[in-house]
Amino acid sequence: MTRICNILVVEDDDAVRALLGDVLEHAGYEFTLARDGKEMREALDGDVFDVAIIDVSLRGGEDGFALAEVAAEKGCGVILTTGDPDRRVRLEGSGKRYLMKPFRLRQLTDLVDEILRDNAALCMRRPPSSTLGARE
Repeated sequence: MTRICNILVVEDDDAVRALLGDVLEHAGYEFTLARDGKEMREALDGDVFDVAIIDVSLRGGEDGFALAEVAAEKGCGVILTTGDPDRRVRLEGSGKRYLMKPFRLRQLTDLVDEILRDNAALCMRRPPSSTLGARE
C-alpha cells in the first residue's frame, strides 16, 4: 500500500512554523514540526521522512547547513530556507534546493513535489478532505 508523503519542518519562528504546517496540511502531506536541531534529530530517529524543510538561520547556534547534511544522511530530500540575503551565496554553493523568505507558498509545495519526483518517492498526498494532521 502506498503511504502518505511525510515532511519534516525545522523552523524556530513559531508563526512561520505554524504557517508551513497549515500549507502542508492543506496540500495533503503528513508532517512533523520541529523547533530546532534536537527536535529534528528526535523526529528523524522516530520516523521516515521524504523531505526536510530547514531554516538555515536557527536560533541557539545550530547550523541549518549542518542539519541539512544530517537529514540527507537519513534519506531526506532537503529544502533550505532563510530570510537573510547574506546567506544566498552559501545557499547557492550548498547543492541543496532553497527558498529565500519571503517566498510564495506555492513555490514551497512545487519544490516539495519536485524533490519527491526526482527521488522517485513511493508516497502520495492524502485526499484534501482527510483530517490527518501534524505531530508537534
